[in-house]
Amino acid sequence: MLHFAIHLLKKFFEKDWARILSAWIWILQYVRKYWLQIALYTLLGLFGTIFGLAGTVVSRNLIDAVTGFNSDSIGWAFGMYVGMGVGRVFINIITGKISLLIQTKVQNEIKADVFDQVMCTEWEAMSDYSTGDLLVRTSGDSGSIANSVLTFIPSAVTALTNFAGAFAIVCYNDPLMALIALAGAPVTVLTSRYRMAKMQEFQRKNQDMYSKKMSFDQETFQNVQSIKAFGLIGQFSRNMRQLQQDALALSLEQYRYQSWSSVLMSLTGLAVSYSSYGFAVYRLWQGEISYGTMTMFVSMASSLSGSFSSVVSLIPTAIRAATSAERIMEVITLPRESYEDREAAEKIRDRGKTVGTYVHMNDVTFRYKDGRSVYSHASLEANPGEIVALIGPSGQGKTTTLRLLLGLIRPTEGTLTVGNPETAESAKAGSGASLPISPSTRCMFSYVPQGNTMFAGTIAENLRMVKPEATRQELQEALEAAQAWKFVSRLEDGMDTKVGERGLGFSEGQNQRLSIARALLADAPVLLLDEATSALDVATERRVLRSIMKKDPCRTVIVTAHRPSVFSMCSRVYKIEEGEICQVDEEGIREFLEKF
Repeated sequence: MLHFAIHLLKKFFEKDWARILSAWIWILQYVRKYWLQIALYTLLGLFGTIFGLAGTVVSRNLIDAVTGFNSDSIGWAFGMYVGMGVGRVFINIITGKISLLIQTKVQNEIKADVFDQVMCTEWEAMSDYSTGDLLVRTSGDSGSIANSVLTFIPSAVTALTNFAGAFAIVCYNDPLMALIALAGAPVTVLTSRYRMAKMQEFQRKNQDMYSKKMSFDQETFQNVQSIKAFGLIGQFSRNMRQLQQDALALSLEQYRYQSWSSVLMSLTGLAVSYSSYGFAVYRLWQGEISYGTMTMFVSMASSLSGSFSSVVSLIPTAIRAATSAERIMEVITLPRESYEDREAAEKIRDRGKTVGTYVHMNDVTFRYKDGRSVYSHASLEANPGEIVALIGPSGQGKTTTLRLLLGLIRPTEGTLTVGNPETAESAKAGSGASLPISPSTRCMFSYVPQGNTMFAGTIAENLRMVKPEATRQELQEALEAAQAWKFVSRLEDGMDTKVGERGLGFSEGQNQRLSIARALLADAPVLLLDEATSALDVATERRVLRSIMKKDPCRTVIVTAHRPSVFSMCSRVYKIEEGEICQVDEEGIREFLEKF
């Protein structure tokens, strides 16, 4: 018999046990942090359960007293019954407050942890996930885990206590009644494995659907201008309704399963309930028990079968939590960025403000993880005081090169180096100040990407993102260098003017100049401009570049551009095309411009 039971348990958990256990080990790190509050919450829940069981016994005495079976105890029974009811009211108030505090703290902590870890994940690994999916994982899944941390252990303890207490009381009075009350247990156990698998399947499908809807909504609202301009409102409206239909179909599928499962469990429960009630009535008819004892039997039988179902229902709760934990673990176990050279990089950055910083790419080959090759054995250099341009057809690797310089992706082969030029003093000391490019060296770069990168807030708040302690004078100097102060000073609120989401309220050229001002305020020795002046007229573009170099003659500037006005100001121009990077002269630039 024991061997058969072990075999049954093994078959029950063989597919899911290891994975669910691994997820719950991860969840328990948050349980440990709040074990005292959870213990208090569990203790109060136990009090409520004990009060409930005792209340059932007291109600029997009260009914017996009222019906004349034991009238001497009516006052005592009534007082106890009222006292327990009032006690449960106050316990519910206290547990409600504790529940709110623990659930909010755990959810906030999980969100913060996941946010920090996602932000430190390697860029290429994280790019496999849509923004909407990441939002669902950090919000929806963390909320599910927080709720499980709070409810699973207390619910398990209270359900088991309620089951044990009810079973003991019924067995003490009538063992046969206890067996009748548990008659539905085999059905619950035999169907639980199938229900566990289906619950896990529906949990994943629902989270995936939620991620799709979140991604669709986010992308739609971020691109309203383009959608309107191309007359795509109808198409996006149809897409939204299709998503709604898909979500409805999934909900109906889940409802159908839950309905049939509920019918089976409800019919089983009714059969047990009617059997218990019939047996209790029969015992009363035979004169073997009082009316109060009969009502206690019926109540306890219901409590016994209900608490058993509650214990079994903890399995789906554990599965939902484990599924959410797996979704979060899937993201936070991605390769992490390394910042082990941070101190050395900060020293090079600080020294670069006076002597400049060079960037060298030597014999670099890069392929994305999907196998797509960008270029092979490529080299370039950019030195202090230089403006270096990258040109080439779209999609040939200009932006990829900037991502390599920022340490967002790593070269497949070759080296990327950033450092200070050697001076007489450093040569004498024998200390070479250079590092291979990595996330640690990102502090040496200011970056203005393609597109709008302004955030909702004021102009001053946007600029101070890179330097929170910046004075108003420093903000003005950065705006002047970016040729933005003229239009900012004319605004009614000046630097305190509100910027809408994604730069709403300002032209593309104005947003570009504000983004450049923010990059200059960061005061990094290397400035990367990815088509960052494309919306400016030629005269303004030239003034911006001259002003940048005038503000810091040692700064190294690397730009991606298409216009001759930029090339004439560059120390060198590199063309990226057909898997190669090569330096081009004026004739090469002219051929490129004529071709593209």
